[in-house]
Amino acid sequence: MKIAFIIVLFKTPRKEIERLRKEINGFGIENKRIYLIDNTGTKKGYAAGVNEGIRIGIKDNADIFVIMNPDVSISNLTGSNLVAAGGQFDIWGFAMKQQGTIYYGGTIDPWKMSGGLIETKPKERFSEVDFASGSLMVIKRKVIKKIGYFDESYFMYYEDVDYCLRAKKAGFKIGIDNKTLYEHFESGGAQDRKQLLDKARDIFFERYSTIPQKIYKLLQRILLSRFLVNFFSLNFSSLVIKLTHFVNFLFLIRFLNTAEYGIYTLVWAQISLLSPLADFGTTSYGVVHLPTEKEKVYRSLLNMRIFISIIVFFLTILFSLFLFKGSTKIFVYILATATVIFTNMFSGSYFILNAAKSSVYRPSRNAIIFNLLLVAATIISLFLTKRLMSVFLVIFIAYNAYSFINFLFIKKELGLFSFQFEWKNWLPILKKSYIFVLIGFFAGLYFKLDVFLLKLLKGESDVGIYSAGYKFFDSLLFLASSYNVASAPILARLVNNKDNFLKKIKKDLVFLMVLGIVSAIAISLFSPYVLPYFLKKSYISSIPILQIVIFTLPLILINSVWINVLYVLKKAWFVIFVFAFESILNFSLNWMLIPRYSYFASAYITVVSEIINCFILIVLVRYVWKKSFQHSS
Repeated sequence: MKIAFIIVLFKTPRKEIERLRKEINGFGIENKRIYLIDNTGTKKGYAAGVNEGIRIGIKDNADIFVIMNPDVSISNLTGSNLVAAGGQFDIWGFAMKQQGTIYYGGTIDPWKMSGGLIETKPKERFSEVDFASGSLMVIKRKVIKKIGYFDESYFMYYEDVDYCLRAKKAGFKIGIDNKTLYEHFESGGAQDRKQLLDKARDIFFERYSTIPQKIYKLLQRILLSRFLVNFFSLNFSSLVIKLTHFVNFLFLIRFLNTAEYGIYTLVWAQISLLSPLADFGTTSYGVVHLPTEKEKVYRSLLNMRIFISIIVFFLTILFSLFLFKGSTKIFVYILATATVIFTNMFSGSYFILNAAKSSVYRPSRNAIIFNLLLVAATIISLFLTKRLMSVFLVIFIAYNAYSFINFLFIKKELGLFSFQFEWKNWLPILKKSYIFVLIGFFAGLYFKLDVFLLKLLKGESDVGIYSAGYKFFDSLLFLASSYNVASAPILARLVNNKDNFLKKIKKDLVFLMVLGIVSAIAISLFSPYVLPYFLKKSYISSIPILQIVIFTLPLILINSVWINVLYVLKKAWFVIFVFAFESILNFSLNWMLIPRYSYFASAYITVVSEIINCFILIVLVRYVWKKSFQHSS
């Protein structure tokens, strides 16, 4: 019986080659040949090297072929236990020690169609497996004669899995001798190995997988996609909060008439108009810098947030005096609700503090609990009084209580705290964040102008009808914010790779376009049949509004991609231009058309504005794209 030892070399030091020769010669096998196949300087893969050695061995009439990596140690083996498994199997291997773990052959996952090494030691010495590791594999001549050579499509990895699977299908037995142990050092870069392994796994899957297995893998990739996991999980707390407020909205329109709901909408529109100024980019700044600079930065940041919130609070009150002069009731409601600015400041500050400790779940948990209690209290007050005044009383009490609770949380973490005016420390933060404040302000103005103009030109009842229809659409806008959070970091990492960056943009556009269009069509078709169960008669006119504005959804989702591209390419000023231009356009069109067409004008203008937005953004992105990548192409 003649044994051929085939060792495929690649930049293998002579010292290692001599070690392997010595270990093989130590077996005491007389009838043997060692074939050293050197792939250094060639573009051949491991399988091609093995085949070259097998062909020579076949010519030399070898009966058994021992395939070996150069980075193994077989000093524990003897000639007798090398061939002992030959009485049981046609292809066999041995227990392999690699990076401190012992493996006993390999198994093929029946659904994923991927090979994995077995860590559990079998009870029997000779055990059947799906494949033996190609780092040290023994093959009988008759196997080669029947199924041929290794598949050279595999540059490295999976050539052993493929060969054993083919052999098994041909009726041969594959197993291991777990009594015998060898060591595999597996040299080479980890990143290079991973890339080769992934490529080889894909080749194996495409070659042998069935349709059900392909479907399973596709579903798995979708569900485990980093983008989609982030898309649907990063904003869990905001999604829950959005849902609770939507439930709150359903109760509001059941108990309040259109004029009262119009007032409710106007109050919140006024509060949220200047709210972006209160944060002034400090949340993003704190999340980035606090983990390294700790308490000193946080104290300065908190002082700045308090100072800006005070300014925004008084600006909100002054602006409401001008906007709603003569509407004492609305002004009182705004005065009661404006304290929300301080609530957001304290809760946001607590979020920053926990983000630095990777404990974001705490403020998220608190926010969910607070909003559930707020909505429950609002619903109870509506049941008991059916008055708008009671709703704003609940808002005033709840938000101020939540401010105090967050203040206590911060005090517990921070200890004694006193307000200090630290302009020099605030200036660097303001320089980095003001551009995003302008974007937030103009974006808020763009989305709220129609509500203010409806109040001015038509009245509170028209505001209520329009806002109720818009609210159903607004409840889906979490899709855009979730996309922004999930996608922006990925785009930022890919910005230096033009091809991958472009592929990511195309995938996002297709995904969001399909999601938006399908959602818009479904809601437009089914809303006349479903919504009457939730709406009072006075709100039925809101359904046509929803059927119009819902077609803004796919446009907003698509525009989110273009805006993210401009952010990543550091052209945020263009985004300010877009929102500023659209605010002027929105104001002009609503001012001209509301007197004649009321809230229908606002609904159609919303859609038209987003179409114009889309065209402007496409032009800007094309321009920026050429400027950004013309030097790299």
